[in-house]
Amino acid sequence: MEFALLSILVLVVVASVVASKFSDDGGNPYPFTRKQSVFTQVESAFLNLLERAVGDQYKIVSRVKLIDLIDCKQGLSVKAKRAAMTKAKGKQLDYVLIDKEKLTIVAAVDLVNNTNKDGHKAQRDWFVSGALEAAGIPHIRMKVKSGYQPREVRDAIMFKLGKPAAAPIRPTRNRVTKPAVLSPSQAKAHTSSTALAEI
Repeated sequence: MEFALLSILVLVVVASVVASKFSDDGGNPYPFTRKQSVFTQVESAFLNLLERAVGDQYKIVSRVKLIDLIDCKQGLSVKAKRAAMTKAKGKQLDYVLIDKEKLTIVAAVDLVNNTNKDGHKAQRDWFVSGALEAAGIPHIRMKVKSGYQPREVRDAIMFKLGKPAAAPIRPTRNRVTKPAVLSPSQAKAHTSSTALAEI
């Protein structure tokens, strides 16, 4: 009887020692702290840019799992379906555009960084691109760079979706028969609007 009690005591001590080895905080099962932000600086900046570019037309959802966007075709064997879904697990899209009224999937948007900094994709993931293409979901890949303008991003997205870009701003014609005399500041403003119209 004493041997059995001694064995149990030894087992309890060994188990507590082993558990403390795997715990950095003296046995705390929740060794977590809050992050400063959900997004990286680049992700946050691009999300704001997307909101300004197409937020009037689409809802923008970030960090969406690929398996939340696609499903296997009917008629697949259980083995083929399991293999396909296993490949799709762990794949993620940076942003997804959702139709505001119908709440249907419009397109997937990925940030691409050729220098492979900030954890963004440096090379095309052919499985993701192929899966989205097979499912009929446009895959828009935007390079990470500073200086994007909302209109530039909107035009790129609309082009990929096969929709016409926003009509360029055209200066109205002056109906006065004799030429108008412009002050230097008015002339500068007129030149700027004309240049904008040609972009």
